[in-house]
Amino acid sequence: MRGRVVIAVGLTVFASLPAAALCFYNKKDFYAGKARSYTTIPQEFRDSRWVVKAKLLSANNHSSDDGESWAVYTVRVQTRYKGAGNGTLRLFTYRDSGGFYLDKGMFPDLGGEYLLFLNPATSALPRGVRNVTEINFSCGQSRLWSEVPPRDRIRLANLAAHR
Repeated sequence: MRGRVVIAVGLTVFASLPAAALCFYNKKDFYAGKARSYTTIPQEFRDSRWVVKAKLLSANNHSSDDGESWAVYTVRVQTRYKGAGNGTLRLFTYRDSGGFYLDKGMFPDLGGEYLLFLNPATSALPRGVRNVTEINFSCGQSRLWSEVPPRDRIRLANLAAHR
């Protein structure tokens, strides 16, 4: 009986949380029961293979009724803070509560500029999807470039200069 009460209370608390993804950056936060982890720019800079300011060139959306909806965005690197490679990157994301979207409303934000902290994709990818990156942490520091304050732009430049 006591176990049922604990489960009912837990479900009630969970249901009362705002509609947002549960974001755990590390196991320590997960096991501590934190509903959201927060990262810093230096932390994500260290943990990402590529850190770039990029412009969205195109989006390939795949919709499915079986829960396997996803998108692959192609971005042109405008400023490279960390990492090597060519001038474009492909960013993969599942279209679910943990996804990171380069969209404006219901449509791709073509021409939109973003700060992206990226790693090679490690999630199970759909058939035919290869050579893609993914966001280091969907609830982290990646965002629209226009939302990056001047102090964070300076911090990025300093991190890039001291690698």
